[in-house]
Amino acid sequence: MSLTLREKCAQMILAEYRFESPDYDGSIALAKEGVGGFCLFGGTIFDVAPIVNGLHRHAKTPLLFASDFENGAGQQVQGATLLPSNMAVGATRNPELARKKGAVTAAEAVALGVRWVFAPVLDLNTNPDNPVINTRSFGSDPALTSKLARGFLEGVRSKGAIGCGKHFPGHGGVASDSHVELPIVKATAESLKAGELRPYVELGRDLDAVMTAHLLVPALDPQSPASLSKSITEGLLRKDLGFEGLVVTDALSMGAIAQNVREEEAVVLAAAAGADVILLPKNPGQAIGALETAVKSGRLSEETVARASERILAAKKRLGLLENARVDAGAVERLVGTEAHRAVAQEIAEESIAVERGEGVAAGSVFYVKVVDTESVPGDTTIFEKHLTTGIGRMVIGVFFRPRAYGRRASLPDHMVKRIQASLKQDPEAVVVSFGSPYLLRPLPEAKHFVCAWSECEASQRAAAWAVQGKIPFRGRLPIQL
Repeated sequence: MSLTLREKCAQMILAEYRFESPDYDGSIALAKEGVGGFCLFGGTIFDVAPIVNGLHRHAKTPLLFASDFENGAGQQVQGATLLPSNMAVGATRNPELARKKGAVTAAEAVALGVRWVFAPVLDLNTNPDNPVINTRSFGSDPALTSKLARGFLEGVRSKGAIGCGKHFPGHGGVASDSHVELPIVKATAESLKAGELRPYVELGRDLDAVMTAHLLVPALDPQSPASLSKSITEGLLRKDLGFEGLVVTDALSMGAIAQNVREEEAVVLAAAAGADVILLPKNPGQAIGALETAVKSGRLSEETVARASERILAAKKRLGLLENARVDAGAVERLVGTEAHRAVAQEIAEESIAVERGEGVAAGSVFYVKVVDTESVPGDTTIFEKHLTTGIGRMVIGVFFRPRAYGRRASLPDHMVKRIQASLKQDPEAVVVSFGSPYLLRPLPEAKHFVCAWSECEASQRAAAWAVQGKIPFRGRLPIQL
């Protein structure tokens, strides 16, 4: 496919499409301009496919649609299947369940028109105070992470999509959120090789794409964030590790970059560093212009841009998008959010519930106390209690909290911790169930019974209720150190 210089530059841009605040006309203009594709946020199962088809109709070059489906299409798209977190899969230790998670995710993504799944997360959550990774990680063990990620990727590929390992070279050990500021990785090069980099080494060609992180890693490059660093992207990832797939930056709209580098400059630096895809610049049109100007001025070689656009087009060809990019919008309801897919979510959940302290069982009727951090868990938290037999019995405390982007914290607010502690004084034998972060146990040494459910999705809430009441065994094992 013959492209002009500007069209090659445009292929490197992945713009955003947010269903909560859609700019359809602006997105049509970008499709006509030749952007490589769009990253989708939100929507319902009835919204996504028509928009995908509509934008394809206006595109000279077929578009590649992506989304953050780390826990299934239901993480973004209402009505799609929401699966338990990666750490829940880590607690199962079962690569077949990871494969099933990847297959369900990709099957629904493809039905919606999304062919690039921004998952799996390869970060090792080694820092309990990490405010953004937490249960997004499979755990802290690089060997287990590699094994489960390989299973997930096999599932994704089996249904006609591609995955993306993230966030290179490793976001799990930091104590700040790159959505807000630039985190600094203090690890040595030797410890990175032994830990965070191992999944990338072991997965090798199983990775179709890698997302570079907005992290300053002085042991690898003391000057530039990884996403803008040629020594990390072109040197370490491409040359040393031999990675030949797509390289995409994390979103340029994130604070780690946006607060420190002018966007047009960041776009050029990312391309010069070796990125093929520039993710979510705030002004995609200006980003295209910045790349074109950099080539014409000699700052960026035309070969760099040509190579990046060739990789993007090769991925589109491999996915069959150059022949037929249209999706069957009428089939979405039949293919997405199915009973079979929900059964997979339930299977993962039931295998993941783990008791970390005590017995975790409160047989018979229970007195239920719910503690919800609505900022981090805005969804339905009633499923657990609906499956409990309540009355005047042993206390069960359900805690809903998980760190999330822009949340700026890794733990519950003090007033919520005090509420749990007060409940534990009323019933020292109370069972605390965490629907999210397992690190909630750290400020609760008085909790004699602590259960990890890893996720607030419906399947995890049901499985936790059954386990706490002794209806199913606790089969999960913690994939991290508390």
